[in-house]
Amino acid sequence: MKDRRDVMILVQYPQTDCGAAIRDLERMAWDDGGQDGAFPSAPDTYDTSFVWMDGDVAVCHVGIRKTEFLHRGQRYLAYGLSEVVTRPEYRRRGLATTTIRRAARYIADRRPDLSVFTCEPDKIPLYERGGWNIAKDVCLVGGTRERPFRSDSLHLATMIRLLSPRAKAHAADFEHADIVLELGEGQLW
Repeated sequence: MKDRRDVMILVQYPQTDCGAAIRDLERMAWDDGGQDGAFPSAPDTYDTSFVWMDGDVAVCHVGIRKTEFLHRGQRYLAYGLSEVVTRPEYRRRGLATTTIRRAARYIADRRPDLSVFTCEPDKIPLYERGGWNIAKDVCLVGGTRERPFRSDSLHLATMIRLLSPRAKAHAADFEHADIVLELGEGQLW
């Protein structure tokens, strides 16, 4: 297939405005059992999406979420990546890397304390190219207080980027730790 990146566009959408195109892309990556769930699935934490569009077809998506949380006596604002997916026939063209780097700039421009999310271990180099580091011995805990959803139970890696002076001053607090974000039942970045 010819590389059509020169005619595709990278757009930023509020998540609620690009639902159908993203749902089509996500169905390819994650089987939802035939259900057509709400998109975004947790609108209170969703911020925006960066999407490569080829006509009216979404070919690469990076969602951005945000939340405040308490960690070792400090309140932080965190942003994270979510629902990163590229159509198989568009892979190996740099779309995901370009989009992740654009998302990293967007996040930094918002001046949060940190950015944190999980990924499959084989995707670590992709996110490192975007500016995040692997947080060894760190578990990201989503879900709710009553029903926590742990990244280590899914064998996921935690990626982190400390951004604010306060977060950097407390860097040791983010080592060998559980980082608990109450995101809603079954939710994890």
